[in-house]
Amino acid sequence: MSTSTIAKASRVDRAYERLEAAVDRLDLALTSRPINAEPVEDSEAVERLRLENAELKNLNLAAADRLNTTIQRLDSLLKNEDKN
Repeated sequence: MSTSTIAKASRVDRAYERLEAAVDRLDLALTSRPINAEPVEDSEAVERLRLENAELKNLNLAAADRLNTTIQRLDSLLKNEDKN
């Protein structure tokens, strides 16, 4: 066997070992999860976060609207200054 073949085999072996280690970590993570855990979609915390998100979106839209109105007023003032 040539040196390059040995190096390739060694790289493949190391990659395979890393893959097996990653799969083992995933298996451990899955088996350590509580079986009776409440699904995230049904939790009260998620519902509170959704409501907060909706409120923040509304505040963001209101701020954007006020900012747009202010920009339009400033633009109008600048145009009037140019005319005078």
